[in-house]
Amino acid sequence: MAPGMKEPITRKIYNIQSHFYDELLGNMIRRRQGSALSRMNIRSGDKVLDIGIGTGVSLEMYPRHCQIVGIDISEGMLSKAVQRVRETGRDNASLVIADAMNMPFPDSTFDHILISHVITVVSDPIRLLEHIKRVGKPNCRIVIINHFQSGYRPMAWLEKVLSPVCVHLGWRSDLNLHELLQQADLEVDFRYKVRNLDLWEIVFMRNNKPRLGCLETAMRRTPPLPMAISDVLAPAPVPARI
Repeated sequence: MAPGMKEPITRKIYNIQSHFYDELLGNMIRRRQGSALSRMNIRSGDKVLDIGIGTGVSLEMYPRHCQIVGIDISEGMLSKAVQRVRETGRDNASLVIADAMNMPFPDSTFDHILISHVITVVSDPIRLLEHIKRVGKPNCRIVIINHFQSGYRPMAWLEKVLSPVCVHLGWRSDLNLHELLQQADLEVDFRYKVRNLDLWEIVFMRNNKPRLGCLETAMRRTPPLPMAISDVLAPAPVPARI
């Protein structure tokens, strides 16, 4: 699998994009996230992890009866999300600056995990999924919203050629979903596009880890965390909410 983005570069790119991200992409992202969240069956008291919450476009679409933890590597993006929390009075949301591949959460914490437009941004998508399985409860709902490599060969070839260019814009264009999930030992429940011609898919899965124990592979590949929450931006420390 081809390498993805490097996290320091990702942070820099999305800090710049935070100034115009909503105006440029907000409506498209809102449509996909709204569709996914409407199918996630979030119940009262459920804990939801929103990885790559960005400017917080998704916040207004969550039910108020759940607990939301949103993380992002970009301070610029997350500052916009903080503003949204304050404007909408979302007292059920906590926002944390954190690297998705080094998440400072205990094993089996979340009932639902949403990964929106992130999997092609990180340097190691397999490691990201290992950590998602670790912090998710057994049978936790895992939902990925992303563009994946086309099954149509000419388009797949073009995506591979364009990927080095796309990396400079903040993502890679040639990630193969089948190979990714095979290596991560995850199976698709269902997948769909909001519109037939969309380049982005919404993929629903379940965390298939056993009810006892955690994902040892992820733990072996991750250095011990000194409670590595870089900063808690709103409205209270995450550990107090989980």
